[in-house]
Amino acid sequence: YKLGVVSIPTNMPMIREDQSDLIYKTEEAKYIAVVDDVAERYAKGQPVLIGTTSVERSEYLSRQFTKRRIPHNVLNAKYHEQEATIIAVAGRRGGVTVATNMAGRGTDIVLGGN
Repeated sequence: YKLGVVSIPTNMPMIREDQSDLIYKTEEAKYIAVVDDVAERYAKGQPVLIGTTSVERSEYLSRQFTKRRIPHNVLNAKYHEQEATIIAVAGRRGGVTVATNMAGRGTDIVLGGN
């Protein structure tokens, strides 16, 4: 549209740390890395939210977490009736939540909540 662009500075210093992209040769290698990363964060008590693009992928990750004995909740179309309960515990210390991109839309997850 040939419109001018103006850069607006941030109100406060930026604290975000940008990370390099991670690229995997196979989808399986990617999911192994995701599960390893979640296991490490779970061990530290850090709450984790994993977004997936389909019910099938959310259930695949759920099976991998079960194999690794990582307690977690799945929020997808199959568990719609439990959505409020799952969201209520999602941000708690050590909470691991796997959700599809449609589940819980527009919902704020409180970190460290009780």
